[in-house]
Amino acid sequence: MSRIAGNASSGMKGKRPGKKWLIVPSILILAGTASLAWSLYVPGSALSGEKLYSKLIVPLLKLLVLLSVGLLAGQALESLGWTRKLARLVRPLTRWGHLNDESGAAFVSSFVSGVVANSMLVDFYQAKRISRKELVLTYLVNNGLPVYLVHLPTTFFVVASLAGTAGLLYLALTFIAACLRSIGVLAYTRWTLPAPSPAWSALVDHLDANNTSVMRKIWEKFRGRFVRLVLYTIPIYILVFLAGERGVFQWLRSGAVGFVSSDVFPIEAAGVVIFALAAEFTSGMAAAGALQNTGSLDVKQTVLALVLGTIIATPLRAVRHQLPTYAGLFSLGLGSQLLFMSQALRILSLAAVVLPYAIWG
Repeated sequence: MSRIAGNASSGMKGKRPGKKWLIVPSILILAGTASLAWSLYVPGSALSGEKLYSKLIVPLLKLLVLLSVGLLAGQALESLGWTRKLARLVRPLTRWGHLNDESGAAFVSSFVSGVVANSMLVDFYQAKRISRKELVLTYLVNNGLPVYLVHLPTTFFVVASLAGTAGLLYLALTFIAACLRSIGVLAYTRWTLPAPSPAWSALVDHLDANNTSVMRKIWEKFRGRFVRLVLYTIPIYILVFLAGERGVFQWLRSGAVGFVSSDVFPIEAAGVVIFALAAEFTSGMAAAGALQNTGSLDVKQTVLALVLGTIIATPLRAVRHQLPTYAGLFSLGLGSQLLFMSQALRILSLAAVVLPYAIWG
């Protein structure tokens, strides 16, 4: 096993020869810094020190803290040998889908934290324990039911209390769509990936008696990954923030709402869609409940408007909040690809669920 670990380590190191990997984040840092400086000093700029602190610095620091905790947890799970225990929980399912034990461990972890699961996938890929294709497919499996269940405890009570019956139906439809995503991708992996070896994968390196080398390994891997994460996340976060301040996302929302709110819904439903597109998810649910209670919308119209609002809003939120993280965890190219594929799959699954409900519901 130590030989395998040595080969994996050397393969991982060979991923970044010299300092060439710094070129892209350096360009991003320059672009983010220049854009921020221009926005601060351009005449008529609405940015102030208080706004930068509350809207940019504080959220960015919170994001980096959460990412560092998730990243450290992922490194610890792998290095301390917990990945084997996690993989054992779902081995029959992942083996049916022709996924390796590494992917199974990431799948279980995704029910707790997406950052931990994604960090594990990156580590396994860089160590050449899984292929790039398996990384992508496992991420898509994790992005279905596991991600849905992670957010369900916080969204259930908000949706059920504010939107009532329509909210519960909305949760049911989105739950079915999430199941379809995970099951569909898992079936695809069984069809396209070769069957893995029946033997257990080498999920953990040899541990010494006092775990000294393990702690050192965890810290070294965390430090290197966190530096890369910061160098990518901060400038991309700044660029996305400035795009939002310049009205780019509001323009996209307005265009999307104008496209969908024609003769399909009454004008009140278009209002629900607009509220659902707002940065605060609760506002959309509150508006839906209010319109439903006053009789402006029936239950079916409210459900369809909320699902449509989700289809429009989620990709925009993903770009604003997930792209900086993904660029740091994976790479700018791979992270963008994963984000695009996951959002496309989400839209297709929601459409597959809501169309039958719209026709026969």
